[in-house]
Amino acid sequence: MFRDKKTETKHGIKAGIVGILANILLFGSKIAVGLISGSITIVADAVNNLADASSNVVTVIGFKLSSRPADEDHPFGHERIEQICALLVAIIVLAVGVLLGKSSIEKIITPEPITVSIATYIVLAIGIVGKLGLMAFLRLYGKKIDSDSLLASSADARNDAISTTAVLISTIVIATTGVNIDGYMGLAVSIFIVISALLMFKEIINPLLGERADKEFVTEVRKKLLSYEKILGIHDLVVHLYGKTPYVTVHAEVDAKDDFIECHDIIDNVEREFLAEGVHLSIHMDPIETDNPEVEEHKIRAIKVLSSIDEGLHLHDFRIVKGDTHTNILFDVVVPYNSKITLKDIHDALGKEYENDEKQYFFVLSIDREYA
Repeated sequence: MFRDKKTETKHGIKAGIVGILANILLFGSKIAVGLISGSITIVADAVNNLADASSNVVTVIGFKLSSRPADEDHPFGHERIEQICALLVAIIVLAVGVLLGKSSIEKIITPEPITVSIATYIVLAIGIVGKLGLMAFLRLYGKKIDSDSLLASSADARNDAISTTAVLISTIVIATTGVNIDGYMGLAVSIFIVISALLMFKEIINPLLGERADKEFVTEVRKKLLSYEKILGIHDLVVHLYGKTPYVTVHAEVDAKDDFIECHDIIDNVEREFLAEGVHLSIHMDPIETDNPEVEEHKIRAIKVLSSIDEGLHLHDFRIVKGDTHTNILFDVVVPYNSKITLKDIHDALGKEYENDEKQYFFVLSIDREYA
């Protein structure tokens, strides 16, 4: 769980600079060949590389700004700037795709003769190899530091390798058959770029909207929390990410008979241990009865009723409060997001379960969700 932010920033800036240099070199070679040959497809591919260099600049700036510490106006830091920069990269890619599509349609309407030379093949081949190498490099660093912007740039480099391959195929067809498919291939490349940009938007926007936390991380948090002797169970686990820094809240169940000062001290130690690993943890302590036969009996009955309605239902915070005329049974029901079960359904099922009991029971229920 531990993260070294300084190392992440260093690696991110290094990867971004490599991307800038590689894309500028590819742009220079392709634009020269494209203008000499008169190929809109090669010019389009060159402009795409220039856009990639611009997006790499955005990435470098993003890493630099996101490394700034928290301040009065931004108490959770500036890490989300990197995600915003990844979004800007996707916007740049989308804009390039649209503009290239426009130029390609103009070439289809008014085709121009294409001149193909050995230099054309060499430059395009180098472009494909260069983009595949850049893709692998950016993906390696993106995975290493879990960077949305680097992974977006890696995906863009992959797309560029594919589009440059299409350009090479177009050039070979023109040289061998004389059929000018330059505009059509350029349009195909632009459509591919637009689609890849839209897919980038989906990958980048989901974390900004607040997607479910990584399963592996949640499993690790649960396992670590339950490893402490005094924590008997957990529920209401919620994970928020500010950039890549996790903020976690959870309800930890402790034995109601235990010394609360001692339990509170243990909880404080747990929070400090998580913080040392880069996780900001806040724990609410829930006392539960562990040796009350009556509570256990009603809990088992409630679980049975929930299972009969939907096996995906489960409960927590179960307790009973006795009165002179009736007994209240209180608990939270965790309902899956895709379930159509309502509180009325649960009340009706519980009422049927208890309809023949001599004592009168009222049920105080709350619907809960699984946030992690």
